[in-house]
Amino acid sequence: MGLNYNWTTMQSVVNAMQPNGNTNQAIGLALGWMSLAGGGPFTAPAMDPNYTYKQIIILLSDGLNTQDRWYSRQSQIDARQTMTCNNIKAAGITIYTVEVSTDGTPLSPLLQQCASDSTKFFFLTSSSQIVTTFDQIGTNISQLYISK
Repeated sequence: MGLNYNWTTMQSVVNAMQPNGNTNQAIGLALGWMSLAGGGPFTAPAMDPNYTYKQIIILLSDGLNTQDRWYSRQSQIDARQTMTCNNIKAAGITIYTVEVSTDGTPLSPLLQQCASDSTKFFFLTSSSQIVTTFDQIGTNISQLYISK
């Protein structure tokens, strides 16, 4: 489904998804970066120079990074993602990573290293933890200002 604002249809598409195949974390990460930087089908709005922005990517994965468009060896796949993570962080973008392992998949050192720091990596063993984790991330990235 292409980019749009039809939330009902998008929710139906997401709800109909079923896990299948390998996991390509790097492509999702690169698309998240592109959505912030602009390029391809993404039109990033101009930033007001008088405002300090927080650019954040949340990478959610249900498995280990096992697929890439160009490489088949695991060491190459992981090296490519490490390079992408490092470049995104060097651009001043904060990365949160969330690994959901409901099938006993081991903890991913790659996702741990990709997170901007250890407080931004989450290892979940139940899908029911996703909502509370995203609530925690939302609390971390929001700032509340109260003025009198």
